[in-house]
Amino acid sequence: MSLSVSGYIRQFYKGNIFGATSDGRNGQPAHSLFSADMKALRQAVRGLGDYDYSDKESDGEELANKVKAFVDTYNHLVDSAKDMDDEDVDRYMKNLKKLTKGKAEELSDIGVSVQNNGKLKIDEKALAGTGRYEVGKLFSTDAEFGSQVEKQLKSTYRMMIRNNLNVPKQQSASISQTESGTKPPETGDGSGEGDGSTDVVPPEQENLKLAQQLMKALAGSSVDYTV
Repeated sequence: MSLSVSGYIRQFYKGNIFGATSDGRNGQPAHSLFSADMKALRQAVRGLGDYDYSDKESDGEELANKVKAFVDTYNHLVDSAKDMDDEDVDRYMKNLKKLTKGKAEELSDIGVSVQNNGKLKIDEKALAGTGRYEVGKLFSTDAEFGSQVEKQLKSTYRMMIRNNLNVPKQQSASISQTESGTKPPETGDGSGEGDGSTDVVPPEQENLKLAQQLMKALAGSSVDYTV
């Protein structure tokens, strides 16, 4: 069953609901978002890798939405990396951008262009006319681009662990509050609209819940980053 683009993105950001929407990302620490974006982008690559490119009756809309979600998540990572303002992050992201630029022609074949700022841009009409074969050349399980992107993300993640760049620093009192099970706010369906609830959760509680989610994810409960 095909999901909307925002539906796929919410799946990718399972473990950090704040990263899936513009409203949720606003005000969050760059290192928290960067870690979430890396995990989400890896999920996006895996989702495209799991697609059945041999199925002639496959849902073209599903594939197009998966590609769009990949592009959005990739661009999130470019943004959060820039906000990190860290030399090592810049170096690892330069490698990722170089890898992507090296596949610019193949990406163009599926309606995705590489911009000067390192971000990707979708040509909706070109993507709609793209066949399964062209996308599969980039993202199938044995495709070079998808596997290299995932490998680069693993390397970047290990660098963050070594440099201790990914876990927000919390005071002991804050950690105690996160263990009390504070419920995170609802972020809606990704379209910018909420669920109609009038309950307001204080920003500090949002940040505490985010830290709890990130620490669980980094411990391996959400995504396994081992080689």
